[in-house]
Amino acid sequence: MHAWRYRKRILDLATGEVFEDLPIRRILFCEGSTASILPAELWRGRSTVGSVLQTVIHGLRQGVGPALEWAAAAGAGEEPVSERTVRRWTKLASSRLVGSAFSWLGPRLGWAWSDARDTADQLEALLCGLSGDLQLAFRAASGHGVLDHTSLRRLPFARRSSARPVPGRHIPTPPPDPPSILLSRGSWSRLRRRGPPPEEPS
Repeated sequence: MHAWRYRKRILDLATGEVFEDLPIRRILFCEGSTASILPAELWRGRSTVGSVLQTVIHGLRQGVGPALEWAAAAGAGEEPVSERTVRRWTKLASSRLVGSAFSWLGPRLGWAWSDARDTADQLEALLCGLSGDLQLAFRAASGHGVLDHTSLRRLPFARRSSARPVPGRHIPTPPPDPPSILLSRGSWSRLRRRGPPPEEPS
């Protein structure tokens, strides 16, 4: 264990439940890096995975306006989400949850995603089967949450080594034309004057 962090206020839009000063444990790995152990349902500040999915389902079925009204009903007079947030959550659910995480979640739930079926109905079925244990298993397998961006480390490119001579292989002959003279950038190239035409044999 490394330290504790606290999220000041988390609002669950689905139930209206409010969590104050939620403790989040920070752990220290043996190589020196740190990470946070988050609850399965918590995502990005004061949002939960269930809140995001239910907001997206209301937006797909009834439109953005009714989805904002549904979210405001749990906000006790405040505006927990905006129209821009609803549209952003819809894109995240489509790209990160359906397009990425569902390839791992689908076999565990026993069904496959279909573009021919209604998106809202399938998201609602996914929400019913998306338990906390399943989200924890996904985080343990992938290293991120179902709505988080996939972070991949890019491998360093290998430097090209100079060609080594191989015994028994002939060295390629140089081209018949000599290479052109390399000039500095911005300098004018030399003018090449044409010589007299070749004389025809008599």
